[in-house]
Amino acid sequence: AARRALASKAPVEAPAEAGEMDDVERWYFSEYGRIVNHREMLEDVIRTQGFRKAIFQMCNDKVVLDIGCGSGILSLFAAQAGARRVIAVEGSPRTAALAKEAARRNGFDDIITVVQGRLEDEATYRQVDELLRPFASSSGGGEEERPPRLAEVIVSEWMGYMLVFENMYGTFAFARERWLAPSGSVIPASCSIWAAPISGAAIVKDLAGYWCSLPYGLDLGHVAAAALEETFRRPVIEAVEEFRVLAKPRRLWRLDCEVAPAMAVCSQRHSFEFEVERKGPMHALAVWFKCGLAPNVGFSTGPTSGDSTHWHQTLLFFGESGAPGEFAPRGQVPPEGMGAQLGDRVTGELAWTCEKRNMQVEVQGMLEKGGAGGQARYWGADYNWTLRPDDDPGT
Repeated sequence: AARRALASKAPVEAPAEAGEMDDVERWYFSEYGRIVNHREMLEDVIRTQGFRKAIFQMCNDKVVLDIGCGSGILSLFAAQAGARRVIAVEGSPRTAALAKEAARRNGFDDIITVVQGRLEDEATYRQVDELLRPFASSSGGGEEERPPRLAEVIVSEWMGYMLVFENMYGTFAFARERWLAPSGSVIPASCSIWAAPISGAAIVKDLAGYWCSLPYGLDLGHVAAAALEETFRRPVIEAVEEFRVLAKPRRLWRLDCEVAPAMAVCSQRHSFEFEVERKGPMHALAVWFKCGLAPNVGFSTGPTSGDSTHWHQTLLFFGESGAPGEFAPRGQVPPEGMGAQLGDRVTGELAWTCEKRNMQVEVQGMLEKGGAGGQARYWGADYNWTLRPDDDPGT
């Protein structure tokens, strides 16, 4: 709370008018208008129950702002938890209408107000200003000429694959700086990115095995390499079982959601070092995240022997390169992987840059046999990770 009080003294500038949406942005909001996507998120019990527990802990008798409310489930939880008022903002017209109807059907339409629009558009954030301003007398703030920092809790499920894909954190950060009260709270409060080398043998077998099985008595084995290349030129979203993880996971980066600016997620480079604890073929670096939602409440999207979240893990498959700093040709991953033995050392860097909804991702490193100073094999991969697969220029 003390950090928030200091941060809130800084002037808040409204973002430039977003203007017309481009094709990617239109596709983005149309995707969140599809019911199947919201069902997938609601059926993710780890994610949804975690948010519900945090909201019930934090939102009683509070003015709550829900950014990217989707189906309205988190707003409904806030109303159930006893929130005085909930302002829910959603960019998809179809989904906003469904959230509004959900509030009505559950008897919370006097508590929940749904605002439809992109938060970056002036008409939308001015509407939120006006909805918050009446709470100035009860919260002790809010001058007419300044954005009213009167939201006592801001909740947003802004996280994408590998935490930052889709680049929604900036919208959340703008809302926090414009409206969060000096003593207010955010859900989630912090997030962190974790990684570990893995064996992707099961995925390779699933992709290539059929083509190598002499279907109908015919040799179609030449298709296997093309099938692998087609899949591995983009990050793979898949649930990895714990026994496929070859080394103890490491935390690469921590994001303090209470104070980190919007640009904090847009460009990062982090080094890693692992000691192999389970021998096997190494194919990829698995990346996932953890969220601290509220005191003693959170969840992990990491490898597990039990239920996985809908985010699963982001698998960055790589090929062997000739020298440090080089990348293997995109998508060309040797099916046999790189043999990792107990005590081998895996070091390298993971970097990314966000550009609107898309990302450039690079991972590179080396496998040292027997530990530091041993015979080294270099590997790497780079990805042009587009929101829409058909936007990838290499497809």
